[in-house]
Amino acid sequence: MKRQTSYPRLWKPAHVLAAELSQWGTDANLVKTAASYMKQYPEASLAEWLERLVQLGQLFSSSDQTERYRQQLKAACDRLAESYPALKSGDEWAWVLGWAARLMPYYQGNRNAAERMSAVGRFVPQPVKPFQRPNAPVADELPEVREEVSDKAEDLFAKMQARWANKTDDD
Repeated sequence: MKRQTSYPRLWKPAHVLAAELSQWGTDANLVKTAASYMKQYPEASLAEWLERLVQLGQLFSSSDQTERYRQQLKAACDRLAESYPALKSGDEWAWVLGWAARLMPYYQGNRNAAERMSAVGRFVPQPVKPFQRPNAPVADELPEVREEVSDKAEDLFAKMQARWANKTDDD
C-alpha cells in the first residue's frame, strides 16, 4: 500500500495537539518518539502504546519530568482521538504527531495563538499509577543467607579491599 504524503484534513488536529502540548510545556522529543513509533509500526495502536508508556512511570525516563510528559501526551492524544474520530490509521497519527512536534516551538513562542487553538486550562491530566504486577507478593524480610556463602562473600570482599589498598599507580 502506497503511503499518502499529504493529509489536508489533518492540519487542524496537528495544530490543536501542538498548541495543547506546548502550553503544558511537554517535551517535543517525546512527541517525535511517538511519531517515529507510529511511522515504523503503522498497524499498532497509539492508545495502547501510550498506555504502556505511562504505566512505566519513571522507568526508562531521561529526567524527573518524563512521567509528566508521558501523561500529558496520552491525555492530549485521547482527547484528540475523541474530537477527530476519523483519525485512526498509524500513518495518520504519525503525520499528526510529526507535524505537532514541528509546530510546538511556534506555539511555545506564541501563547495567545496556542490558547486560541486549544484552551487546555480546563483539562488536567489524570495521574496514572505506575506499573505494578497484579498480586505480586511483597517480601517482609530478606531471605536467610547460608553461613558458608556469607563467609565466602566476606573473604572475597576482604581480598578485594586488600588489593585496592596495595594498588599502585603503575597497576
